[in-house]
Amino acid sequence: MIPKKERSDWRELARQAANEQDPKKLLKIIAELNALLEDRENQLRAKSAQPSRRLAPAVEGADKSLLFVDDEPNIRLTLPPLIEQHGFSVKSAASVAEALDLIKRSTFDALICDINIDAEGDGFTVVQAMREANPHCVTVMLTGYPGFETAIKAIHTEVDDYVVKPAEIDVLVSTMNRKLEARRTRPSIRV
Repeated sequence: MIPKKERSDWRELARQAANEQDPKKLLKIIAELNALLEDRENQLRAKSAQPSRRLAPAVEGADKSLLFVDDEPNIRLTLPPLIEQHGFSVKSAASVAEALDLIKRSTFDALICDINIDAEGDGFTVVQAMREANPHCVTVMLTGYPGFETAIKAIHTEVDDYVVKPAEIDVLVSTMNRKLEARRTRPSIRV
């Protein structure tokens, strides 16, 4: 786990980069930010290589299949193995087209999808396709750039949760398990 101070350091650097107008200062901030994020990625890789000491409680009687969609290779490399340590079978997609193909060919219990994959806001295309293929799938949107508009769209799309990167694995898994359990125990509504 990254110390809280270090986590806030990269966030502060990201804020500084967003507001910096001087190109030379911006490049220096970006280099520092990349170094912090690389350290974080290395720590996550080391953690995923170690056997997990504490797994989240499994959802009773369920194979938990998850589709993970993100265009950032580093995130696809680090998050899915960590999620698998918590009892999920994870398939990853790097693009909307790849995700849509997997949705057509497989059934998933959960979806974790970046909001901006190939273009801004197109993660909602993946969520909509998943809702059509499996209305009971738990959907979680990830974003590195939270915004009011996307949060409102997530509400209107009936996304189960909206998570800002970097996501805390234990919180993410706990949320998915809780939502999956709620879906399984909710009585079916007959029309």
